[in-house]
Amino acid sequence: MNILYDRNMVLGEALFPRLGKAKAIEGRSLTAKDLAKTDLLFIRSTCRVNEDLLQNTPVRFIGSGVVGTDHIDFAATRTRGIQVAAAPGCNAESVADYVIAALLVIGERQQRSWQGATLGIVGVGHVGRLVWKFAEQALGMKVIGCDPPRQEDGDFMARDFIAYEQLLEQADVITFHVPLNKEGPHKTVGMFAGPIVRKVKPGAVLLNFARGPVCDNALVATMLGAGLLSDAAIDCWEGEPDYSPELAAVAALTTPHIAGHAYEGKANGTLQVYQAACAFLGKDPGETPAFPPAEVATLTIDCTDKSDEAVMRIAVRATCDIEGDTARFRAAFDGNVDRRKANFDALRKNYPFRRLFSATTLTLLNPSPTIEAKLTALGFQVIIGVTPKAKAKKPTAKKTTQPKAKAAKKPASAKKVATKKMTSTKQVAKAKVAKNSTAAKKVAAKPKATAKKPKAKVVKQSEAKPQKAPSKKTAGAKQVAKAKVAKTVAKKSNAAKKVTAKAKAKAVKKPAAKPGKAPSKGTPKAPTKRKRTPVVSKTHTK
Repeated sequence: MNILYDRNMVLGEALFPRLGKAKAIEGRSLTAKDLAKTDLLFIRSTCRVNEDLLQNTPVRFIGSGVVGTDHIDFAATRTRGIQVAAAPGCNAESVADYVIAALLVIGERQQRSWQGATLGIVGVGHVGRLVWKFAEQALGMKVIGCDPPRQEDGDFMARDFIAYEQLLEQADVITFHVPLNKEGPHKTVGMFAGPIVRKVKPGAVLLNFARGPVCDNALVATMLGAGLLSDAAIDCWEGEPDYSPELAAVAALTTPHIAGHAYEGKANGTLQVYQAACAFLGKDPGETPAFPPAEVATLTIDCTDKSDEAVMRIAVRATCDIEGDTARFRAAFDGNVDRRKANFDALRKNYPFRRLFSATTLTLLNPSPTIEAKLTALGFQVIIGVTPKAKAKKPTAKKTTQPKAKAAKKPASAKKVATKKMTSTKQVAKAKVAKNSTAAKKVAAKPKATAKKPKAKVVKQSEAKPQKAPSKKTAGAKQVAKAKVAKTVAKKSNAAKKVTAKAKAKAVKKPAAKPGKAPSKGTPKAPTKRKRTPVVSKTHTK
C-alpha cells in the first residue's frame, strides 16, 4: 500500500505509516506523475484535485484534512470511483478563538467595550455556533445570525435567524463563516460585494475568517478608506497565495489564512481522515498520539483594577497572538508577486505552535465576580488564587503596629503576672493559716464538748459492771478524772497553736526565698504526735 501525504499535516508522520509505505510531499506542487503508484492520498487545501491530477493514477482514497472541499473536483473523483473524506468542524474552535482574539484587539484599538454591541454571524455552522457562544457568554454581545440553508432544512436553532440585509443594517460587527459556494441558490462567492454593502451600518467592523472570495477585497479596502467600515480583520484573501496589498495596508489585522492553524485544528483534521481511511481499509486505527503541552500551559493574572475585557485580553494575547501573526505577515510583504506568494505559503508552513484556549490553566488573583465564568466560557481552565493583598497585610501589621504594642506592654504584662503570682501565693498561705487558726480556736473554745469523749468512755467502762449507788470515793475519783482530761485538752490546744504559728511563719518566708535555694538547716521540723496516756480511774485500780 503506497501512501502520499502533505508534509504539513500534523501527526501524519505518526499515523500514516501504520497503513502502508508512507511518503511526505508538498501539496501545492503535486503532479499526476507523483501519483503513478499511489493508493491513498492525504492532502490539505493547498492541493488542487482535478481531472488532470487524477488521470491514469491508481488512487482509491483521498483524505482532505481541512473543513472546506472547494479544492476538490468531485465530478472527477466520482468518475473514477475514488472515495473522498473531509474533516468538517475539525478546526472550528481554533477559528472561534481567533475571532475572539481579533475582537479584543480591535476593541482596545477603538477604546470601546463590546458589552451590549451587536455581532452578526453569517453562516452559523460548526464555527459560527462557537463564535456565537463565545461572544455572547464572554464578551456580553447581542448576537444575530443568518443561515438560509439551515432555515430551509427546518433547523429548530435557526428559527430566530434573520435575512442577510437585516443583519448588515443591525450589526456592529459582521463576521463570515460560510463555505465557498460558487453557484446555486446559496452562492457565497461575492456575498460582501455590489450594491448590498450600502446596507452596512456606518462604522461597522468586518471579519473574514471563511474564504477569500466571499468578500470583494478591493471594495473592503475602499470602504475602510472612506470610513464606512471602522476596522477589518482579514485572514482569507482573494487569489491566495497572492493577496491585495491595498487591503493589507489598511486593515487592522491581516494574517495568511491561519485562523484554523491551532495544533488541535490541524491534528483533528488529520485524525478524522486517517480514521476514515482505516474504516475504508477495515483496519484498527490504534491509539491516538498525545498532544504536546501549550507553550503557555499556566498563567497567573492579577485582576486588581482591571476590567473583565482587560483580563481576557491578557489571557488571549498570551495564548493566541494575532498581533504577532499580523506583524510577521506585514514584514513578509514583497512587491514581487512570485516572492509574495512564496512568502505567504512559508508563513503558513512555519506557523508558530499554538494550542487552543482550553490547553491553558489560568490562576486569577483578586478576580471580579463575573470574570471566572467568562474565561471558562472561552474554554480556559480557571483557578481562583490567593490574593497578594491578603498576604501583604500580615507582615505589614507585624512590622508596624504589633511589635511596638508588644514591646511596650511586655514589662507591664510581666509585672502584672509576677504580682498576680505573688498575690496568689500570699492568699493561699493566708488561707491556710486562717484555716489552721480557726480550727485551733474552735478546739480551744469548746473544751467541755471535747472532754465528753473520754468521759463517755469512762462511763461505758463503768457501765460494764453491775450498777451501784455512787459512793463519796467514786464521786471523788470522777472529779480527779475530769481534771486530768481538762489538762490533756489544754495541752493539745497549746500544741495546735504552736503548729499554726510555725505554719504561718513558714508560709510568709516561702515567697521571699530565692528559687533553687535549699532550705536552711535551722528549719524546724513538724511536731511529732505524743502518745496518749490512758486515764484510769482509781476505782479500777483498786
